[in-house]
Amino acid sequence: MSEPTNDATASAPRLARVYDGRDPDGRPIADRDPVDPALVEALLTYLESAPVILAARSFDVDEFAPADRDVPLNYRTDGTWIWAGSVPHYLRKHGLAPEPKLVRHIQARDFQLGPVDQAAKDLAVSVITGS
Repeated sequence: MSEPTNDATASAPRLARVYDGRDPDGRPIADRDPVDPALVEALLTYLESAPVILAARSFDVDEFAPADRDVPLNYRTDGTWIWAGSVPHYLRKHGLAPEPKLVRHIQARDFQLGPVDQAAKDLAVSVITGS
């Protein structure tokens, strides 16, 4: 299999949704099929191994367990996608599947994270910050 390409230079990377919306009371809604249990560890390894491009030194409230303040405040990228630290956190802790297109992208790469150059990281930061 060939090395995954970093196509962030061709277009801006896509920011993954953490969940799909909110109910009338403001609680997060996720209408997604669960991840195949046989794929969870490989998916988590990919998501948690990508380079961090923005990070805070604190943690955020877990929106599915509001008494917990254990959600990493960071963003990672593989050059094509960007995701918040809450994406692997919610998968690991609550079984919440990442956005389906992100999961398919990672599967298409055979769970192999390719190199992410500085230009791709900078572009991802600009997507997050809107600059």
